[in-house]
Amino acid sequence: GWLGTAAAAVIGAITLIPGLVAFPLAGTIYREGASTLTVAAFISTLTLVGIVTLPAEIEQLGKRLAILRNGVSLVFALLIAVVLEVIL
Repeated sequence: GWLGTAAAAVIGAITLIPGLVAFPLAGTIYREGASTLTVAAFISTLTLVGIVTLPAEIEQLGKRLAILRNGVSLVFALLIAVVLEVIL
């Protein structure tokens, strides 16, 4: 449900793992019964939102731009998840 999707999005946003690990993990989660929405939220936030890397982004881009980039990325990641749920 929505709580699981929100949890997956938060975990994706704070986790820093390579795609070679993330995609098989997502496949396992899906096979175990997670919805397309939940898996897509995890993968899209994992690749687009960087809570762990935020300090480095702030240093390079400035606080305002780094937070803006992550906020916009979060919105788009969730939109992508919803679209994938609808079309798949």
